[in-house]
Amino acid sequence: MVAHNGSAYLPRTLAALADQTRPADYVIGVDAGSRDDSEVLLQQALGSAHVVSHRGKSGMGAAVSAGLARLAPWRGEPGAGGSPEWIWLLHDDAAPAPEALAELLTAVERAPSVTVAGCKQLDWHAERHLIDVGLSTSRWAERLTLIDADELDQGQYDGRTDTFAVNSAGMLIRRDIWEQLGGFDPALPGSGDDVDFCWRNRLAGHRVVVVPAARMFHVAHRPHALGNAAAARKAQVHLRLKHAPLWMVPVHAAAALLGSIFKFVLSIAVKDPGYGITQLLATFAALGRPRAVLKARQAARKTRRIRRSVIRKLQTPRREVWSHRRSLMEALGSDTNAVDDLEHDPLAHQPTGDASDDFAALATSKRGWVGNGALAAVILGSVASLLGLTGIFGAPAVSGGALIPVAAGLGDIWHHASSWWISLGAGLPGRGDPFGYVLWILGVLGGGDANAAMTWLLLLGTPLSALTAWFAAGGLTVRRRLRLVAALFWAAAPALQVSLNQGRAGALIAHIMIPLLVLALLRSTGSAVGQGRFESPASGDHPSADRPALKPGINGMPSWTAAAAAGLAMAVISASAPSLLVPATVVVVLCGLLLRRRGRTVWWTLLPSAALFIPFGLSTLDRPRALLADPGLPLAFDAAPLWQQLLGQPLEFGQGAGLSGLPYFADGTIPWAVLLAFLAAGPVLLLAAAGILLPGQRTGIARWLWVVATIALAGGWLAGQVAAGINANTMVTPFSGPAVSAAAFSLLGAGLLGAEQLLGRVDRAAAAGTKHRLTLRSATALGTVLLVVGPLAGMAAWSAQNLLRTSVVTAQAPAGPDGPLGTPRLVEAANQRILPATAIDRGTGPEQTRTLLISTRDDGTYDASLMRGAGTTLDSLSAIASARNILGAPGSETVRDDDAVTAAVRRVVATLVAGQGVDPRTDLEQLGAGFVVLRAADTAAQLTASRMDAVPGLIAVGQTDVGWLWRITPLNQPALQPADVTHRVRIVDGSGAAIGLVPSGYDDVDAAIPEGPEGRLVVLAERADPGWTAWLDGRKLTATTSGWSQAFTLPPTAGHLTVRYENPGAVWAGIGQAAVIGLTVMLAIPMPARRQRAGLSRDEGSLRKEHQNA
Repeated sequence: MVAHNGSAYLPRTLAALADQTRPADYVIGVDAGSRDDSEVLLQQALGSAHVVSHRGKSGMGAAVSAGLARLAPWRGEPGAGGSPEWIWLLHDDAAPAPEALAELLTAVERAPSVTVAGCKQLDWHAERHLIDVGLSTSRWAERLTLIDADELDQGQYDGRTDTFAVNSAGMLIRRDIWEQLGGFDPALPGSGDDVDFCWRNRLAGHRVVVVPAARMFHVAHRPHALGNAAAARKAQVHLRLKHAPLWMVPVHAAAALLGSIFKFVLSIAVKDPGYGITQLLATFAALGRPRAVLKARQAARKTRRIRRSVIRKLQTPRREVWSHRRSLMEALGSDTNAVDDLEHDPLAHQPTGDASDDFAALATSKRGWVGNGALAAVILGSVASLLGLTGIFGAPAVSGGALIPVAAGLGDIWHHASSWWISLGAGLPGRGDPFGYVLWILGVLGGGDANAAMTWLLLLGTPLSALTAWFAAGGLTVRRRLRLVAALFWAAAPALQVSLNQGRAGALIAHIMIPLLVLALLRSTGSAVGQGRFESPASGDHPSADRPALKPGINGMPSWTAAAAAGLAMAVISASAPSLLVPATVVVVLCGLLLRRRGRTVWWTLLPSAALFIPFGLSTLDRPRALLADPGLPLAFDAAPLWQQLLGQPLEFGQGAGLSGLPYFADGTIPWAVLLAFLAAGPVLLLAAAGILLPGQRTGIARWLWVVATIALAGGWLAGQVAAGINANTMVTPFSGPAVSAAAFSLLGAGLLGAEQLLGRVDRAAAAGTKHRLTLRSATALGTVLLVVGPLAGMAAWSAQNLLRTSVVTAQAPAGPDGPLGTPRLVEAANQRILPATAIDRGTGPEQTRTLLISTRDDGTYDASLMRGAGTTLDSLSAIASARNILGAPGSETVRDDDAVTAAVRRVVATLVAGQGVDPRTDLEQLGAGFVVLRAADTAAQLTASRMDAVPGLIAVGQTDVGWLWRITPLNQPALQPADVTHRVRIVDGSGAAIGLVPSGYDDVDAAIPEGPEGRLVVLAERADPGWTAWLDGRKLTATTSGWSQAFTLPPTAGHLTVRYENPGAVWAGIGQAAVIGLTVMLAIPMPARRQRAGLSRDEGSLRKEHQNA
């Protein structure tokens, strides 16, 4: 008898052993490392001399061998009287019927060819329920019982004798066969050891029978048993490799792997990925131990006496397997509880008629459409947005602050996001920002026009925030007034208003998506509250209503669909606000660890973000600060101190300051800033404190939300110590707004739970007929008004500040510690075109000519940008490029010296604005610049333009809607025509003079070139990097450099030139991203929860277990 943590079952099993009509001659108990009282129980029943302690983890076979070692060594001789010895194997959770051993011995005495006999297995708790009457396997080694779900023992299998295998619980084995076959396979410690032993016994030429008269009462699907689904799959693959012909082993290995991948995809489609992942990992584990397979094959070959094809006839045909599986799935589907709504309606258990007011329900607050609160919040948010963002409605694009227009084509946006070459200026190696994918999705939602979608995103940011918060609040409370408060609070959040005014598109998207992430995480762990018949009844309700209907996502039932949705939401949030990636990951990991089984679903949440950021992170190994950089242009700010961030304020304001832009509230006589901040956030903070102090069913969630808020604020503070960008020689850290938003919504959730506790107490006190009922109701109404007034005042102040502004603000320095509350609006309507039409035509054509855009500053200095194509767009910006010029540890960063490209641009600009007759075309030609634009701003720009007219090589085209435009004539004439414009790709001779221009694509070349002189080079206006590769008629060219530019040696012959940038991991990264995101999207698509559908991906054992757990 082998025991492992079986103290709950051993008393009955030991008593059954003592009651045998034919007692065993010698009983050996083996305790396999139990952590309970199993060993003590064995010693009490059998005596210490008959108990062996075996601490190994090699399964039942090793435990049996350890027990047999207590006997005299086996010498291959028959027992007393010439009869063979028999070993009867017992589990701690399998109690034999009194006549079990006698029936087994009678069966083997009648048939000497039988060397293994087994029992009929019946359920431990329901003694008429069949578990198995002998075992079989499919052609792919799946363990089968072929017993229907809940099938009762009516003697229908009492005529069964020969079978493929029998259960190890109660297995009777002739000892010489045990020794000859070497016992159970040590590679199968949990499941499949009995099937394998019987399989080898058959191959050795012996019989296996089941004795239905010998009954065994066995615990089916014991908790924490070794024979779980993973062990069953691992055993199945091992058996296929072990018993297959040698030439078929690779075929079976490949088939097992492909089958597991198919099951994994199928499990995602049927919303059961946990099982699919288990099966896939088990398959990898089985395939990853070739030494165990080789050793097992050698042992099986030594005892095999008959052909494998003989055994194949005893296995169950595929058609019968599928028929049985369909039967189990039908039984599984029939168990789905189609409970009537009245069964979970508390009013259904109350009397009606004279004893109860039948019309009371019609007068409750739940009368009317549940979405009235959402509609009201959306309307209020829309009005505030239209007033606060006047002038951008219907604009072709928006720009200002951190925001610039987006590329016009979806293909360009996708290319910038997925490319491994950053196409800014002269380019540099690196993966595109993950935010590019968010912009692409935004463009798809905008019907292909990402700029129009961005405009609508700004206009709808406030109502969308209200809507997402309203939905998320439904996962924490069923009270409609609290959901309305949550919607208004989130729509009036200061972090949202700052993001809108400063054009921080990433922070805006993160603010909108954070409530959806919280809701999805609640549902993924089954922590959300139910609605309607799924609502958990309060204490004191009718006892029969204590168990609400089950539904994934609520009442403790995890949801894989919600976990996938959380993964997509987290990917969007982390791509939009990279500083939230680490805090969000910490929160998800803690959920998975602390919630254990309920938290197993949240691990999927990490996969989409990992798929987005791992390729990007590999590009930032030399500059990891880029992982924190915000999307958009770097924009300096002063982060608020902690106490102000707890009030939801991302930017610092003075304690005695007023409200910026409002005439009657701007002075410091009254601290309007502090008053408004506390009015909006103070009541929520008090309720959040009540949520963790008042005892209740959901106090633990409130405390957890406080932990999340702490993690978010700590993550924001740590990120704020790292400079991730430069703006006008000013170090810029990641924006604190997303961290403040995450903390604010966590505290809002805790506040909702605190309000739920308070309102519940008020309701119970009022229902009890207390004399203070009117006072309690009045206090509740006053509190609700106070919760609503603060957000409404915040929205009104923001709208008024933007509406009453006197001038357009294009840039703003940080206000500092004494600044007012609020920030000026920097976002305005803009044109999609950043450059003049002529420059765009040449920049997007085969010339791929670049444009040098120069702007004047207020202090008389100049800004310059080398732009590609139609100009620098939001999707083409790069965090890697923004962080590459910053050196040093956090807190002591410095700006690196100019590299060759930056020095060339600086030199060209100095030459152009000086206008002293120096020819800048050598640098301009190497930069690939064919046009110069001076942005019109003031009279200083006009003076600069007049000086630039005198620069050699610049031909004035005229003034455009963007600014003054000059075309640059070729330097090497007559080899190049005066009408030619500089190309991105040139052919130069040995002296470096351009002798030809090559048409190219955005970042590649695919063109025919003519023959030319020896020693010529093809030069790209790109930084030199080992990833650039070129071929001429399929022959790889030798890479070299021309100054800082990438170049290749060209032979004198003509041919077809191909140049592109290659990253060795690009293909695999793309496949991995597509697989993870695609599977997550498929898993996130909501479908009705039906366990019958989930059974499509399961084998017989797991189907039976699922049926039992129904």
